[in-house]
Order: sequence, then C-alpha cells, then structure tokens
Amino acid sequence: MTTIQTENERLTAALSYAARGWRVLALHSIDSKGKCTCGNPHSGDTHAGKHPRWDRDLLPHGLKDASTDPATIRAWWQRWPTANVGIATGAASGLIALDIDPRHGGDDALDDLISEHGPLPATVESMTGGGGRHILFVHPGQYVKSNDAAVAPGVDVKGDGGYIVAPPSNHASGNVYTWELSSEPGALPLAELPAWLLDE
Repeated sequence: MTTIQTENERLTAALSYAARGWRVLALHSIDSKGKCTCGNPHSGDTHAGKHPRWDRDLLPHGLKDASTDPATIRAWWQRWPTANVGIATGAASGLIALDIDPRHGGDDALDDLISEHGPLPATVESMTGGGGRHILFVHPGQYVKSNDAAVAPGVDVKGDGGYIVAPPSNHASGNVYTWELSSEPGALPLAELPAWLLDE
C-alpha cells in the first residue's frame, strides 16, 4: 500500500534514530517520475533511492560520514529535503540486520532456517518498500561482514561496513518503508543475534 510521507518526517525519523545511537546518513530518493534523484538511468530498481548523497563539504565520504550529530543531520536534510534515510549497520550503530528479499527466495529460505534452528527471537523489524523485511539484532561485538546471500539465497547480512534503508523512506515501487507495528523501535529492544545465525 502506498503511503505519502513528507520530508520533515524523514528528518524527524533520522534524528530519532540518531538519538538511539544509530548512525544515519542521507540517501538518494525517488522523484515524482519514479526515478532515482541521482539522475543516473542505470541505477535501476536495485539501487534507486538507496545509495548515499554526495556533497564535497557536507557528505564527501558516503557511508563513512554516517553520523549521530543532530546539527550534521539537519544540515543534510536542509540541503536535500527529500532524502531517504540510511542507517549504518555493524559496530557503528551496534546492530546487525537480516535483509530478507522475497524476490530471491528469502521468505522460503528463512522458513527453512527457522524449521532447522527454531524461531527467531522477537526483535525490531521493518517492512521494505520492495516487499522484503529488515530484522534487526544487537551487534555481537565481533566483526560481522556485510555479505549478500551470506546465510541463504535472498537472506543477506548487513553488518560492519553496510547500511539499510530505513522508514519512512520511499521506494521505486511507489511504496514506503515502514516499521512493523508491534516491532518498531521503542516497542521492544533489539534481540541478541542467535548463535546459529552468527555461525551461518
């Protein structure tokens, strides 16, 4: 379902994540024609609205500039009022994300893993604009590489050196990233990463 979100809501969200100690950064978004604001026709659905903005003074190093500083974050959204919101994963923010992509079999793969190892603990979870899920866990305190399909097809790990697109960002599909209502930040704490998942 498509939901209209305003730029101020994105700034408010970014500041709220920063207040939790999650490092955020400004990403490109989707324009009124359904295209990425980077203007690159080759960005496609895979990267549209998902890569970092750039400015020589404000955001010169992409993900390395992810910040919890309110003044920095406000300056980004003053410069780019429609920017999507990114959250750095890994030790930078103290979290790991499982990125479940149903287009590549992620739902079925996750079901298989749960059948083998047992259910995942209740934790913070968002629904992506593309119909997937981001399931968040506490960073385990050791290096966890961001790796596509590291766990299973369609089940990616967003760890150290990675990031996720966060609510209420917009998606090339016309949908909006949202928090799962019973699992949004503040509704419950991040769960510890299950040992079997860390092993995977």
